[in-house]
Amino acid sequence: MALPLKHAIEYALYRLAEGTLRYLPWDTAAAMGEAAGAVAYWADGRHRGVVLENIQKSDLGFSKRNAVKTAKACFRHFGALSFTLPRLLFMDADELARRVHFNGIEHWDAARRSGKGFIGLTGHYGNWEAMALALSASGRPLAVIGRKLENPLLNERLRTLRTRFGNLCIDKGGALKETLRALREGMGVGFLLDQDARSIGVFTEFLGRQASTYPTAAALALRFDLPIIPIFSYPQSDGTIMVIVEPALEIPQTGDARADILTATQLMNNALERQVRRLPHAWFWMHRRFKTQPQPQSQSPITNAGPRPAIF
Repeated sequence: MALPLKHAIEYALYRLAEGTLRYLPWDTAAAMGEAAGAVAYWADGRHRGVVLENIQKSDLGFSKRNAVKTAKACFRHFGALSFTLPRLLFMDADELARRVHFNGIEHWDAARRSGKGFIGLTGHYGNWEAMALALSASGRPLAVIGRKLENPLLNERLRTLRTRFGNLCIDKGGALKETLRALREGMGVGFLLDQDARSIGVFTEFLGRQASTYPTAAALALRFDLPIIPIFSYPQSDGTIMVIVEPALEIPQTGDARADILTATQLMNNALERQVRRLPHAWFWMHRRFKTQPQPQSQSPITNAGPRPAIF
């Protein structure tokens, strides 16, 4: 099948940008990205509206002025992330070790020593690409579940770069089978838990609002007695990135599977919420995280508690 012209043009433009940005000093690329993000705040009215709505409807208690300030900082942050990504994806292990530092890595290592696999809980926060790449470069590869990009050329290019130190990319189609295989091999499987799960999610509270959340990670952890390890990254003022690995969450088990899945999912959302409150602009407010809401007639917070793969 012939490749659509659109895909060929997209790929050519990406490779042109990659070939330029990968050789720039990190600080220069980050500064360019922040400037581009500042422009995007004013130029992209649709996403600006989503960000401001999400912030103002959360329970952060921000004034309108603070909401606007956070929204602008959010656009700058993700502009910098986008412009430094090509540089990041080509770093060797030594440079990654200088750029990305770990705090609490002993919690990861303890979970890995159990030999039965574990859930790595994170979100679209900080620099999750740097976090995953640096972990694998330090000898701690993990499996990540993701939706294929529409453009197969871009999808294969990014997949190759993301897996070069041993990470495993699992496509959404057939993700549960591959996830179980990775867990049986003792790997950590990363779940970004902060996307709208539509009608197949469980309703939990997040930033003061009801949010449909994929129950997959909780269901797997409870079924196979797996540790859930929160892992988050923070941009530092000197341009480095701090990855914080927290102790395993304590998940109560009552014997009521549906209730336990809901409780575990809420505890996982709580862990993510603590990070967002710590550094609000570093979260990806551009998501329509709260699009799905409970129906007024609904008597149960669980729409479907069966295992389904979370989407990155």
